[in-house]
Amino acid sequence: MLVSVWTDGMDRREFLEAIGGVSALIPGLSLLPGVGALAEAVHAQAQTPGKLRTLNPSQDATVTRIGEILLPETDTVGATGVGVNRFIDVLLTESMPEAQRDRFLEGLAAINARSQSLHGAPFTSIGRKQQESLVRELDARLPAHDPAPPGGAAARATLPVTAEGGFASLKSLVLFAYFTSEPVAKELINAPIIPGKYDGCVPL
Repeated sequence: MLVSVWTDGMDRREFLEAIGGVSALIPGLSLLPGVGALAEAVHAQAQTPGKLRTLNPSQDATVTRIGEILLPETDTVGATGVGVNRFIDVLLTESMPEAQRDRFLEGLAAINARSQSLHGAPFTSIGRKQQESLVRELDARLPAHDPAPPGGAAARATLPVTAEGGFASLKSLVLFAYFTSEPVAKELINAPIIPGKYDGCVPL
C-alpha cells in the first residue's frame, strides 16, 4: 500500500519497518543506540547548501519523484518538503558501505530499465499517471516480509538487482528520512520514537 494516510499507529509502524529495511542496507544499524543521533546529523548535513555527492541529477530526480509519489504534500509536509532526496544523498555518501551503495544505485537503474521496457522512456520522462502506476506495481510486488537468505548479508549481496529490490531499498530510505525529519517528528508523530533532539507534544 502506498503511504498516503496518516495515523499515529501507522506512522510508528511504517517507521519501524523503514528501520528494518535500512538495516539491510547498512548492516547493524538497528542495533546502534544512536540511530536518532545519526539521522539528526544526516538531516543537518542535508540542509547545508552544496552539490550532490553520490546521486547524479538523473538519479536524484528519480529519488525525488518516487518520494513525492510515496509521500505527497497534502495538508501535511511531503517528502520533498523535508529534503528526503538530500538526506538520502548524504546517507549514501557518509554511512553506506560501498557495496551496498553500488547495489542501491543499480536498483535505481533497474527501475529506469523497467520504465524504459514498459513505457519507452526513463522513469522521470514518462507521464505522472504512468509513474504512479509503475510505483504501485513495484509496491504491490514487495513481499510482506523479506527474510535474510541463508548466509545473511553476504548471500544477499550476490542476489541479482531487480526493479522490485531497488524500489524496496529506496522506499525504506524514503520512509527513514521522512519519519526522522524535524517537521514530521514534531507535527505528525507527536511523540518521540527514538532518542533524539525532537521532543514531540506528548499528552499528559
